[in-house]
Amino acid sequence: MRASIWLGLAVVLSGAGLVAQVTERSAGDDRSPIARLESYRECDLQKLEARLLISLGHDIEGVVVGALREVAKIKLAQPACTSDRIVSEVEDLVRKGATPAIRYKAYLTSIVLSTPHSFAREGETEFRTDEQFFTALSRRLEGLALRDAR
Repeated sequence: MRASIWLGLAVVLSGAGLVAQVTERSAGDDRSPIARLESYRECDLQKLEARLLISLGHDIEGVVVGALREVAKIKLAQPACTSDRIVSEVEDLVRKGATPAIRYKAYLTSIVLSTPHSFAREGETEFRTDEQFFTALSRRLEGLALRDAR
């Protein structure tokens, strides 16, 4: 299973040109690699779109979550960059994702896609795991909601 997740992540990262630009990790570290924000600023969404769509539709939850993170990070690095097909796929995952976790992370990604400026700090932070990234997005969204409720 872990090999399938890494294969799916490698497909996404290689399409983005991010594989060679990931942060170094120790040999025994089983966490997914982290690409620096500069790498996301340089990637070409048009070239990456087909691979991201395949990963977003994958059967393995870790591959889908990794692709959602990649979509959000690209948007945070390039706010003007957009893809109607990716936005549509993320919206479908919000409604029909295989698990509650996928639906929630797709929802967070959809908010990033619509208001990337609200998550600028999260875009600049290098998170070690997908969970840390999505937790930070969730906390930011909660803070925004509470601020707006006042």
